[in-house]
Amino acid sequence: MSSRISEFTDPDYFQKKLRSHWQQHQNVAYCLYGSKRHMMMEVFTNSSKPFYKFGNLMFLNKIDTPYLVDFFNSRFADTGKSINEDAANLIVKLVDNHPYYAQQLAQQSWLRTKDICTVEIVHEAHAALVEQLSLLFVTITETLTTQQLNYLKALIAGEKAISSTDVMHRYKISSTTSIARSKAALIKNDILDNKAGEISFQDPIYAYWLKTEYFAK
Repeated sequence: MSSRISEFTDPDYFQKKLRSHWQQHQNVAYCLYGSKRHMMMEVFTNSSKPFYKFGNLMFLNKIDTPYLVDFFNSRFADTGKSINEDAANLIVKLVDNHPYYAQQLAQQSWLRTKDICTVEIVHEAHAALVEQLSLLFVTITETLTTQQLNYLKALIAGEKAISSTDVMHRYKISSTTSIARSKAALIKNDILDNKAGEISFQDPIYAYWLKTEYFAK
């Protein structure tokens, strides 16, 4: 929700109006949530924003694999179908435990399943999902600078010492300053996430598309 509010024409005015009404409400609780960490932090931790310290801020971890697998099993069973263990675990692996994508990929796999969902069906559903989102990913990628893309390419390749001379030369990264700027911009735009110093992609399907489609050309 907060990520959408931040995109309004006059977001601060709307937030002030909303908070002024909510502060008068009794015996009611509001839950504001979103997946874009940087935008969420901007709305609730920036002292100049209307929702600054409006309530408790909670960070939810990804759902553990066993819980997602159990969920898939029960939902398939509810409709008279089933999913084998390898297929269920593959869904979780392909989306890196991302709750929204886990449900979306599971649904696409379910739609393609007559009786038993297999690994082959999951791969087919995953390919279709990537293709479905590819136009959006192209649009996102076109907004990135060459240096940001070079940094992402090194990150996706699994490079650990990106600031080393060898890695910067190999991926055409101009300087350590460029790395810092690219990282900051990508986090601000909610493409990357920085959790306790660990950099990761917020969108696992986008990361997969970059690795297998965009950078593979």
